[in-house]
Amino acid sequence: MPHSVESIKRDIAALGEKTRIFDGISLSYEQQTHERGKPKEYLELALELFKAINGKTIVEIGCMRQPLTHPITEMHPECCNDGHSTYFWATSGANVYSVDIEKKAVKIAKKSCKKFKNCRVMKRDGIKFLHSFKHPIDLLFLDAWDVMPGTDYAEKHLLAYLTAKPRLNKTNIISIDDTDVGGGGKGRLLLPVLKADNYEILIQGRQTIAFMASS
Repeated sequence: MPHSVESIKRDIAALGEKTRIFDGISLSYEQQTHERGKPKEYLELALELFKAINGKTIVEIGCMRQPLTHPITEMHPECCNDGHSTYFWATSGANVYSVDIEKKAVKIAKKSCKKFKNCRVMKRDGIKFLHSFKHPIDLLFLDAWDVMPGTDYAEKHLLAYLTAKPRLNKTNIISIDDTDVGGGGKGRLLLPVLKADNYEILIQGRQTIAFMASS
């Protein structure tokens, strides 16, 4: 029997019990590989919630960047820091649109997901893509601009949300990667806006999952 929305929300919140937050953004190999949380559990639970709300469309800004070399059910620390997000979304059977500006990442994602006819991977600028996208979005996954000193990664992720906002369904999920570093990482500026927009922040860890239910 499928889990209810409320039970899935509790499972997502429980991820916080084992979340480690890092003050800085420059992590050692040991921290990155063995101490930092991995995306797998977040992706799986976001997908459960997506299915529970009968979601139809997933939009990913920033596709997977490492080849999947093992069964998706397994987790290998050296490989799975990337998370293989595009592959996870593709397994849902939903309409998946994944875009990335980097040619190499697009090539990897296309090759990894070639068996999924429901998944479209495109080399596009994320903001421009969202401007032109016309379909209602049930799950928006933001993982594009890397957390790098002196760059506008936080501003870009906020802009991506604001651009997608008119196309978000009344009930929707916003998921953001790399929010466990540097005061919120990719969600540093976006998280306060989501709260102001009355999103329920289910977890803020390696990834943040925010949920909006139609009133």
